[in-house]
Amino acid sequence: MKTLIIFLALLLPAFLCGQAITENIHIDQFGYKPDGQKVAILSNPQLGYNAGQTYVPGTSITVVDNQTLQTVYSAAPAQWNGGNTHGQSGDQVWWFDFSQLSDPGEYYVYDPANNLRSYAFRIDDNIYTDALRQSMRAFYYQRCGVAKTVLHGGVWHDELCHSHTMQDLDCRLVSNPDNPATSKDLSGGWHDAGDYNKYVNYSHDPLHDLLFAYEDNPGIWGDDFGIPESNNGIPDILDEIKVELDWLLKMQVSDGSLMKVSVTAYQDGSPPSTDMAFRRYGPAQASATRAAASIFAHAAIVYQMQGMVAFTDTLLTRAELAWEWVSANPGYSYYNNAGFSSSNPEVSENA
Repeated sequence: MKTLIIFLALLLPAFLCGQAITENIHIDQFGYKPDGQKVAILSNPQLGYNAGQTYVPGTSITVVDNQTLQTVYSAAPAQWNGGNTHGQSGDQVWWFDFSQLSDPGEYYVYDPANNLRSYAFRIDDNIYTDALRQSMRAFYYQRCGVAKTVLHGGVWHDELCHSHTMQDLDCRLVSNPDNPATSKDLSGGWHDAGDYNKYVNYSHDPLHDLLFAYEDNPGIWGDDFGIPESNNGIPDILDEIKVELDWLLKMQVSDGSLMKVSVTAYQDGSPPSTDMAFRRYGPAQASATRAAASIFAHAAIVYQMQGMVAFTDTLLTRAELAWEWVSANPGYSYYNNAGFSSSNPEVSENA
């Protein structure tokens, strides 16, 4: 018995080393839910940068338990479209459906004929939990004017940003930056997707998407996603949305209109705390004001669900104020990006 155990211990590393991981066996990197469809895509490149990576699957593909190394499922792959090359990927494609496998665990897909395997994946009811958490935390990293601590930011921590001379705490009108009377505190909110500018228009889609996500399934949004507001009794998604809403409220002037915050040319530093470029705000913009009106109105519905009465009232008041400005300025749909080289503050379909 002892001899057998030693033999198996020596054989196991050799067995594992013989199985090369190939990127031509594509699995869902998040994993699969036990009762969900489970498909691996097997590709034989024909066109493109990887056309030389020939791979023709064997007649039987298996799923192997990553812990016990036992085969738990096997089936023949199904060739897609009679073997024709898929136009977008440039690959011949086979589907390997293993939806019948529902036991939670860690597995990999293995092609015995070619001695090739996939990366490991999990079958679990909670496979999307961390993906949900991290995708929402992405907005935390976009916060402007706050330091990201090691506790909440990990390796992406950074000091306070855009609080230097003539930046967001002393933001000046782009057409009159030398006049201190034009100064506004426009700190907060999120940076834009690829730069540090802050556009009302471009917050329209992400805010509505996040608000709908909470409305549609409020039970999945915890209060423990690892942002500074975690464990305050409010779902973290609503705390994060409020960061952007609070900035939008600052962006609205007394007549109800809104504008943008931007550097005047394409320049930045990395990380954000090193960016010293002066920041300006522009004149009123029609589409920005329309966007804010819809955001405030939608957010009022959601925060009322949370019982945040005072904040809900503020949002409703500001939505009405923005819409009153739009109604009183029906011809105010021109583009005014004078003084900026950055993206235009108007969006044509909203103008």
